[in-house]
Amino acid sequence: MLAGHAGRAGLVLLAAGMAVLLWQPTDANWWAARLFGVATLMLTAVTLFMRPAPTQRSWHRIFGWAALAALAGHVIVTAGFQPVFWRWMTPAIPIEIVAGLVALLAFLVVLFVQRSRSLRRWLGPFSSLSVHRTAGYLLIAAACTHIFLIAGMGILTAAILLTGLSFFLIEGFLRERHVLGLVATLALFSGAIAWLAMGSMAETRLASLRKAPIDHARFLHTDHTGLACAGCHHNFIDRTGNENCLTCHKRISVSQTTRIDGMFHAFCSDCHRTDKRAGKKFGPIDDCNGCHDRTP
Repeated sequence: MLAGHAGRAGLVLLAAGMAVLLWQPTDANWWAARLFGVATLMLTAVTLFMRPAPTQRSWHRIFGWAALAALAGHVIVTAGFQPVFWRWMTPAIPIEIVAGLVALLAFLVVLFVQRSRSLRRWLGPFSSLSVHRTAGYLLIAAACTHIFLIAGMGILTAAILLTGLSFFLIEGFLRERHVLGLVATLALFSGAIAWLAMGSMAETRLASLRKAPIDHARFLHTDHTGLACAGCHHNFIDRTGNENCLTCHKRISVSQTTRIDGMFHAFCSDCHRTDKRAGKKFGPIDDCNGCHDRTP
């Protein structure tokens, strides 16, 4: 009973977080990617909660295939229609994209274990079911991390999302028989994310980012004549601003939380999002191609 209540609370909170996210303004051509991503998370959560019962119709499988279709749509729209996205596939790949790739791999494990009879025979019925469920909970955790770490994510959305994930994982801990495997998998994922973000690997990744060429963004001062210069050029106040913004910020990107790409993505998109809410002319919000040159 306690597991059921925790799972329902998790579903409600995840749905609330996704509703707040959908309410957040974005570019017209980015809505498809956002909708597919939200659908993937919610359908996967419902699939995990509605475990298959022999005497009932297999809603678990129906929702599972729907989640796979939504995930395919999210990947196709993001990577297929945003060619600039592929430039992130470097050693300096952002943590949020790493989490998204983990979610994708976890879904493939879920699917492979469910479809491979030879693997199920090799693992045995109970172990294969445990791997299937554990990969599903890893998928949920990685997907929430992917959304939580996206630059410009609001505090309210992030708080609701993480609270919902916590309730949902509590449901998993209470209902999963192989709870040690689930705990170990989630701990390994959390440790890997922390290692990439704050551990010994973080400085290596940021060093490669600082050495990489500045990715050209189509920024025109003539489009921003109505803004106060000091709003962006803060170092003009103390007369230290004598070079390009990106060149300077590449040197001060000393941690994952201050890396130059996330910093400017959040700064620029938040300003454009505020203008859109105010009914003013606004620039790109989430659209990669809207800011960055499509050519390498």
